[in-house]
Amino acid sequence: MPGLQLQLDGLTWEHGGDLRALKPDPLVVEAGETAVVLAGDAADAEAFTDVLLAQAWPLRGRIRIAGREIISLPADARGIALVPAGGGLIPHLTVEQNIAFGLRGPRGGGFHKGQVNYVAGRLNLQGFLAWRPHELSPDERLRVALARAMCHWQAARAVVIEDRAGYTPCHAAVSESLKAYPDLPVLVVSDDRHRVETLRTPTGSWEVVDADGS
Repeated sequence: MPGLQLQLDGLTWEHGGDLRALKPDPLVVEAGETAVVLAGDAADAEAFTDVLLAQAWPLRGRIRIAGREIISLPADARGIALVPAGGGLIPHLTVEQNIAFGLRGPRGGGFHKGQVNYVAGRLNLQGFLAWRPHELSPDERLRVALARAMCHWQAARAVVIEDRAGYTPCHAAVSESLKAYPDLPVLVVSDDRHRVETLRTPTGSWEVVDADGS
């Protein structure tokens, strides 16, 4: 889907009683590009991600994908695929079941299985479908989490990847996303400056700051 662009304009939100914003403004990520949002700690990063995913409301500003305003849309309709820090896989489910976890709707059965197989093939996970998360390497778990994010009834139009201190660095998810889905913008939300500085040529970097710019 050419022409996809993620743009955040004048976005402010509340966290811990403080008003938060992005610096500089606006944030723009084109299709096939990676951008980084750096927060001071995990809670600050999660508060920002919650705004993107419709888990919290901003106080003002706009979130647009391909020029379409999505703030008024619920999470399932926004088209933002989330890869949680560390993958967030369900330990007692197989890789195939984890990938299929986000699927729902009336089609079911063979259609869902075909969709899982298609996404698994695109991310070179066919040989892992019967495995469980503890049998995977940390980078493989991130690939499975990316597959799960992409295997959803609502086609992804942007990818948000969480990177948190104490978890596996997000690099594998970023590189696999850019390789398998080069038409999507990728936004990394991190609380670890050192790790995101080692990402391969991000397009730009933004910071979560007090809304007055301090």
